[in-house]
Amino acid sequence: MSGEIFNDGSMLEIFRAEVETHAETLTSGLLSLERDPQDTQQISEMMRGAHSIKGAARIVGIDPAVRVAHVMEDGFVAAQNGQLSLRPEQIDVLLRGVDFLSRISAASKEASLDWSRFDGDAAQLVSSISHALSMASETSRPVAMASNAGSVPVVSTVTPPTVPRPVTDTVTVSVAPFLDTAEAEVVRRGYVDACNSSAQRFILDLSQTVDLDATGLALLAALRDTRGGQGPHVEFTGVGPDVQFVLRVTGIQPSPDSGGP
Repeated sequence: MSGEIFNDGSMLEIFRAEVETHAETLTSGLLSLERDPQDTQQISEMMRGAHSIKGAARIVGIDPAVRVAHVMEDGFVAAQNGQLSLRPEQIDVLLRGVDFLSRISAASKEASLDWSRFDGDAAQLVSSISHALSMASETSRPVAMASNAGSVPVVSTVTPPTVPRPVTDTVTVSVAPFLDTAEAEVVRRGYVDACNSSAQRFILDLSQTVDLDATGLALLAALRDTRGGQGPHVEFTGVGPDVQFVLRVTGIQPSPDSGGP
């Protein structure tokens, strides 16, 4: 996804917070795995971290970060499924991926940044990670089979199975009575999940919501601006009179018939 879905500054702040949180998890998990290759307990958490960064980068349209986080996530999925073992050479290149994502996060503070300047580094890193992971895949190594002594060995390559990604038509998130910074993060994660599952619709149920702060308002404005974009179609439902008034005076006007944006 090359175009930005969210270009609002508050969305970039959320992206940076996402990278900062999960980069620490990824780094500590990889270093722990380097010390003890049998300690695979943190792989699931690292997989979720890469997945969350990928989704956050996709929302703000930072394609180089999407591609690097995606190949890292695939590596963790394969490791979790026992298709490969992460050894020092793989861990080293994955740590380079974490550093790259942190560099992207820091660069996002610059105004009007052209993300294509990171395309070359991202392509090289994706290639390096993919190569390192393929070398680690035990199930893709050639296995020699001979029917009897003296016969010519037949080399067979077993291809790791493709891990299916969840697909759903609609993702619905019910918002709490107060849409503040913490609740906005819940909504944002719901939208990330909708994007990653290729959902056609993202429904935000505001029937319980009676008030919102500046971050909540910025999030609703950003979601409104996704209409016609590459993500799922966003709908607001159950908008009460108090929230509806705020949306109207701030220019986020719900349609009279559906209560949606």
